[in-house]
Amino acid sequence: MGKEVLRDRLDTAARIREVRERAGLTQEKFAERLGISLSGYKKIENAENQISVSGLRKLKQNFQVTTDYILFGPDDGIDLVWEQVQSCTDTDKMYLLIKLLYYFMKVRNGEFGLRDEQGDIDKAIFHVMDEIRNI
Repeated sequence: MGKEVLRDRLDTAARIREVRERAGLTQEKFAERLGISLSGYKKIENAENQISVSGLRKLKQNFQVTTDYILFGPDDGIDLVWEQVQSCTDTDKMYLLIKLLYYFMKVRNGEFGLRDEQGDIDKAIFHVMDEIRNI
């Protein structure tokens, strides 16, 4: 096994162990929640075996942990985005907030606008921002 593959397996195992410890569960209880044997779980935590797709699903269902986090670690990209948001003006922050709210309201209904409709959406957002400022 190559060094990089071994490092990935060890990192994945460490993240799974971290999830278990944050949940305050023993290896035995955690294995039960994943639907695997204790010995099978110990091999995962020791990086001898890798977690199955079914195990990844159960981590998501039971512990709200994404597969991306387990396999690749924390997403540093969100920290970069947050730094950029913090450096924005209050007006830009308000615009982003309203645009995100609009996005999630529409996406939930499968209705988010096409690119050519974005100008109208932006106009509506600026109107809401003006209304908020006048409160």
